[in-house]
Amino acid sequence: MGERTTDESGRYEAEVRRTTHGVAHVRAGSWGSLGFGQGYAAAVDHGPTIIDGVVKVRGRRAATFGPGPDGAHVDSDVAYSVLGLRAGAPAVMAGQPPEVLDLVTGYAAGVSHWLAGAAAGLPDWCPSAADVGTVEAADVFASAADLALAGGARNLIAYVASARPPGPDGPAPAPPFAPVGGSPASNGWAVGGDVSATGHGMVVANPHFPWYGEARLWECHLTLPGELDVYGVSLLGTPGVQMGFTRNVAWSHTFSAGNRFTVYRLDLVEGDPTRYRYGDGERDMVASTVTVPVRHDDGRLEDVERTVWASHYGPMLNLPLFGWSGQWAFSFRDANAGNDRFLAQFLGMNRARDLDEFQSVFERVNGIPWVDTMAADVTGRAWFIDASRTPRLSEAGEAWLRGRLVEDPVAQLLFQNRVALLDGSDPVCEWEDVDGAPGPGLVPFDGLPRLERRDWVMNANESHWLANPARPLVGYSVLHGVEGQAPTPRTRANLVALGEPGSGPGGTLTAADLEERILSNRSVSGERLAAGVARRCREAGTVTVAGRSVDLGPAADVLAAWDRTFDLGATGAALWRETMAGLSDGTLRDPGALWADPFDPDRPTEGPSRLADPPAAGPDPVVDAVARAVVTLEAAGVALDAPLGEVQWAARGGRRIGVHGGQERDGAANILGPIGMLPSASLEPVAPLAAPVPGRTEVTGLRAGGYEVTYGTAWVMVAELTPDGPRARGLLPYGPSGDLSSPAATEQIEAYAAKQLRPMLFDEADIVADPSYRTTVVRG
Repeated sequence: MGERTTDESGRYEAEVRRTTHGVAHVRAGSWGSLGFGQGYAAAVDHGPTIIDGVVKVRGRRAATFGPGPDGAHVDSDVAYSVLGLRAGAPAVMAGQPPEVLDLVTGYAAGVSHWLAGAAAGLPDWCPSAADVGTVEAADVFASAADLALAGGARNLIAYVASARPPGPDGPAPAPPFAPVGGSPASNGWAVGGDVSATGHGMVVANPHFPWYGEARLWECHLTLPGELDVYGVSLLGTPGVQMGFTRNVAWSHTFSAGNRFTVYRLDLVEGDPTRYRYGDGERDMVASTVTVPVRHDDGRLEDVERTVWASHYGPMLNLPLFGWSGQWAFSFRDANAGNDRFLAQFLGMNRARDLDEFQSVFERVNGIPWVDTMAADVTGRAWFIDASRTPRLSEAGEAWLRGRLVEDPVAQLLFQNRVALLDGSDPVCEWEDVDGAPGPGLVPFDGLPRLERRDWVMNANESHWLANPARPLVGYSVLHGVEGQAPTPRTRANLVALGEPGSGPGGTLTAADLEERILSNRSVSGERLAAGVARRCREAGTVTVAGRSVDLGPAADVLAAWDRTFDLGATGAALWRETMAGLSDGTLRDPGALWADPFDPDRPTEGPSRLADPPAAGPDPVVDAVARAVVTLEAAGVALDAPLGEVQWAARGGRRIGVHGGQERDGAANILGPIGMLPSASLEPVAPLAAPVPGRTEVTGLRAGGYEVTYGTAWVMVAELTPDGPRARGLLPYGPSGDLSSPAATEQIEAYAAKQLRPMLFDEADIVADPSYRTTVVRG
């Protein structure tokens, strides 16, 4: 049964049981005590990262650590003051259901309880206990509001803080460009009873998130007898479970391809850069002063004041390449500003006893910030919805935007980078208010893309339209995502995995089939193209690229022998990756240099499948891409025939642990690598990386020696719902603890490398029988 210990007595009491790989099973007798136990257990594993996030949303980084590199802490504090997350938290709290408020208040107390005992052992990079003081419920609500903005304003911090009208010396310099839409990759499958071997529902969760910082997932099981029994993962600093399963329902999420915010270009009045045209009239921007305390090296605090500006849409921006000139300026509006339903939404999902109740939470609460949802229940129903908060345009506004996406190359480029650019001086581009929406100007529940089936639904971070190709979802706003577009290589890999017959009776799918397929690392593009590419290379012989001759014979041999996977032993995987990196995004989707067949949106699963013929004259772009890949790998010191497990690894405790998995361009579903699209705002340090390879590190993450993974498969769950209870297997590859020197930080990476998923223990008898079982009663 394990050792039982008791902390000091107090108002809250929870039992925290740990099982294999350190999974926390928290059990309590009230909502407040359950939150207390979860907050305490999460802080034991990731306390420094959690309290770093608290200081960030309070706008106190500069007061804690000084101005930061190039004033980064000051900029962060200014922007979070503008967003007003912590200042607005009391008003958010006033409108919460009692159980949500109790859970959050207990969670904050649990983190504070941990902090009181850990104060002397905190790492240098995180705030001290004296700097943080007591973590309050308002801090947790502010942190949840910050997470709700991960698809928008959270990625615009530097642009908000540096936005100011041009002065005598011209426009203010803009910060460097960084992804602003927030776009981590994930795969989510929900399988219904018609294709399930048991006739019951199954769900696969394969979220791809950063392996470091505040965007990590934390695995747990929460039980409040008679009220809640849910297993899954939560993002650090938030109570409840965001992805997982109950006795009768399981669900997964993927980052939605839609737009969570819109950027407005304002036409300025000549001679006044803080006044803009609007319709037939003019409007003034509104100025306000933000005061940020900044710590000096001698410990002295000095107030720094900065004037910030806003249009009637929202804060002003200092965008790279565009800035704030005398002719135009840029503002934005975020669909998740004021989203006070985030925590209530997930707690409602956690409590749902069947799919009807699960669906009703989306209709009643409608607080999902930026994810698609795939769910199934024990009766074999499968459901997809993109319930992400989405701006609603009028018919005229929608037509205006679609027209710009055809006619304006700048608008096209920004939209490809998840930024919808609207004309802020034309009232037709305003968001439209309608009844039933979760907030002003948003799409209501009855306008959201959704689909229920008894075969399967899926998403791999593209738009809603191919949730199931047998019933494409069409006719929705382009702000939900582009319809009819050729799918990415990863989406094709997902469609193949779900479309092929399983090993069950009549070709039905078993849980073992799903487990094998999500980790198969099959490259669909490699299966269809690699043999032809190898032949072309052999025919080309020696070619010249970058001023040097390259004999393509060895590359042709490697590609011909490659097993078309991104498994540990795959020789040729790195060569295929770098070859695909030498081709444009459009080339990977549409006919041209790579694919011979045009994409047919009426038959989305049938192609393309054939390698395009070489051009009649001039260089062969495919052969050229292989030759450049050969030169690139040589520069990185990576042999063409090196097994992937020798050149792709996770670093832990001075060790390199070889890991499998592909990247977005590789044609595989399971993603693992050095490149991710969700920027981190955590101060948690990351170990220095090897020397970059110019022109490739930015695309594939290739550095000297290969690929050190920092992003990708953050959790794997294969859950089967049966009348006798859920049966689930999975892993949290980077482990439960932020301490990378701990054995817990390596155990699951090694299990992941071996594709050895463990049971996810849900029933009480299985929990207490686990060989690693131990329990602690926490009171505070």
